[in-house]
Amino acid sequence: MIRHIRKRWRSYGDPMQAVIDEACFGLAGIDQLDDEGLIALHRRLERAQDCIREGITFEDAGLIRSMVG
Repeated sequence: MIRHIRKRWRSYGDPMQAVIDEACFGLAGIDQLDDEGLIALHRRLERAQDCIREGITFEDAGLIRSMVG
């Protein structure tokens, strides 16, 4: 489902990849996430979809950390 959500939004500049990358930081990929990690990532991606629809940045929603200091 995670890959499906990412693919669905890829034409919008692949915004979900930033959320996935942050969840998998230090890992080789989503395949290394445990069950709890996968569930949490799926919830974050669902929230990310809502943010895109509502015009809220992922940073403002707390989904990703700001890249600026």
